[in-house]
Amino acid sequence: MLKTAGYCLPNKIHVHGFLTVNGEKMSKSKGTYILARTYLEHLSPDYLRYYFASKLSRTVQDIDLNFDEFSAKVNSDLVGKVVNLASRTARFVEGQALCPYPDDGGLFSDAAEAGNEIAQCYEACDYGRALRSIMGLTDRANEYVESKAPWVLRKDPAKADELLEVCSVALNLFRQITIYLCPVLPNLAERASHLLGAEPARWQDTATPVAGSVVAKFEHLMRRVDPERIEAMIEASREVVS
Repeated sequence: MLKTAGYCLPNKIHVHGFLTVNGEKMSKSKGTYILARTYLEHLSPDYLRYYFASKLSRTVQDIDLNFDEFSAKVNSDLVGKVVNLASRTARFVEGQALCPYPDDGGLFSDAAEAGNEIAQCYEACDYGRALRSIMGLTDRANEYVESKAPWVLRKDPAKADELLEVCSVALNLFRQITIYLCPVLPNLAERASHLLGAEPARWQDTATPVAGSVVAKFEHLMRRVDPERIEAMIEASREVVS
């Protein structure tokens, strides 16, 4: 049908199993028969994109939308790890230009080398494996920030240069990670580029740190999942299908 209509045929088709909610088939009476529009009225689509992507593999498996796990994964991975890299550093260097990239013990170069493997996982529709690799890079970046403690450095004016170096490393690692997440979270990558005063990100930019651009004022990039919004969405789902 596509060929007859003049459309390009897909090179590959990725198929997954059934979608369940909290371990059960979708049920109107239990409020687990959720429409996309109802979800969007209460929660960010970024949350769901990341959660589902973390479940996808190259095999055909059912996917369960477990709201406890959903909240924990988004709050831990995206807010507590990825966004945390920017929130704990960007405020200290607002209005300053990122310095020439200093020695970071190989963090940026190691993550750049991981780009090919991550890209291959995406191409193979093994999104879960891609995201696990990215979260591994994020863990190492957070370990760097924790060891350098920029919140301590900022208290000593004599260490202003060191503070700028640490923040330049952290923010470049943050941008690198958001580019790797771009197939799943394109809006986050766009906001990261804006924060660093950089051009819109491309995949090949993961190989080159940003230097000389001025850090914009930090704004919330992503908020934690609010359990009350989940409950409101479930209740609204009952009303929509009743």
